[in-house]
Amino acid sequence: MTNQMSNIPTKIYRENTKEIAIIGGGLAGLTAAVYLARDGKNVTVIEKSSKAGGRARTTIKDKFYFNQGPHALYANGIGPKVLDELNIKYTGKKVDSTKYYITKKGKLYKLPTKLNEILTTKLLNGWGSKVEVLHFFIKLNKMKLDQLYSLSFQEWLDLNFKNPDSKDFVKMLGRIATYTYNAENLSARLALYQVKTAVTGSVVYLDEGWQTLIDQLVEIGKRNGVKYVHGKGVVTLQQDYAHDKKNPQQIWKISLSDNTTLSYHNVIIATNPFHVYSLLKDNKKVNSEFLKQLENINRPARVATLDLALSSLPNPDVYGVYGMDTPLYISLHSAFAKLSTDGNGVLFHAMKYLDSSIGPNPLEDKLQLESLLDTIQPGWRKMIIRQRFLPSMIASNTVINYNNNETMENRPDTEVPGVNNLYIIGDWVGPDGMLADASFASAKAVALSILNNRKAIEMHTIQ
Repeated sequence: MTNQMSNIPTKIYRENTKEIAIIGGGLAGLTAAVYLARDGKNVTVIEKSSKAGGRARTTIKDKFYFNQGPHALYANGIGPKVLDELNIKYTGKKVDSTKYYITKKGKLYKLPTKLNEILTTKLLNGWGSKVEVLHFFIKLNKMKLDQLYSLSFQEWLDLNFKNPDSKDFVKMLGRIATYTYNAENLSARLALYQVKTAVTGSVVYLDEGWQTLIDQLVEIGKRNGVKYVHGKGVVTLQQDYAHDKKNPQQIWKISLSDNTTLSYHNVIIATNPFHVYSLLKDNKKVNSEFLKQLENINRPARVATLDLALSSLPNPDVYGVYGMDTPLYISLHSAFAKLSTDGNGVLFHAMKYLDSSIGPNPLEDKLQLESLLDTIQPGWRKMIIRQRFLPSMIASNTVINYNNNETMENRPDTEVPGVNNLYIIGDWVGPDGMLADASFASAKAVALSILNNRKAIEMHTIQ
């Protein structure tokens, strides 16, 4: 009788234990699911929200496609390569900076993009500043970025620029490319890689928003057998073992918010650092230094965004403006992408990069964005169809480390050290890319690791 009863749990484990669970149905989780399912793996995506997509979701309001703040696909980044491999289609135009300006001390200056424009612009005071900016662009493609792990972006700026104007100009480029205010906590390697990617290839605004990517990833996943569990959060993640003496196997038991428990051989966590830490902090086998690193990634880079649908464009000569001495950004995304169902109206995204070392001030932030809109698009208030203000949106989980105000030299690896078959992915994981590119890169890396086929698709790495 005892032997018969002892065999029952083994049978239940074998029948109910699945192959791969992905916790989090955002861009990274959905990307990893498609890579794995296309290769025959059985994959389940667990998403706490009612819909997949995370920060990449798009909503339709008053016939306009609203992304969650300004989203851009870096044309020369990792994202387009991964999307092409997964047969994800999208349309949209690269941003043409012809009608873009820079604001400095309340004045507008044409954005200088060509040699003669840099030499003649009044934005930069003096020949020294102009020469430093030119020198920066000339040597950008030749920089050995891997040598800049131990420097913050602010430290690199202080070492390489003598003139305040040129330093502020390049700092502005880094802020725009990384969506990050705090240069003192941003890796110089990552910042310069993002600037290089933006300068050499520009960015693409997507027709009908980023939801087009999410919908295709979900649909391709479904066609390849991916199962989706929505509306259930993961409460605990624990190690266990199937009771088979001949072939003992470690499994991961996932407890959900509805009090159900699921078991999987492999688990990929595609959520934020805080949630990962909460799931792993009590696991004595997880490397303590890794847990400490997770604990220190405690303040993401945040932005305040004002998304604005207008009936028409008050000033057709200005599509956008970047703040050189203020952390502000405004861009007319509808000039380069279809962002309304009927093709009418215009859609602006205005954004303030928030200082993570101080508390937010939503009222002041919104007033600053509105004031800048008054400058470049006077009369916009009379043309409002719909607006949405997001006072503190996470732009990136990857860059802020408040451990003695030091820059984190290395982001966490995709494989959780100390345990088997447990992985993390997201915009804060792995050595490659930033923002969505980091999500794509880490998702692909983990999928290839699980498939044990790293050479099948060449990885794109920072040089």
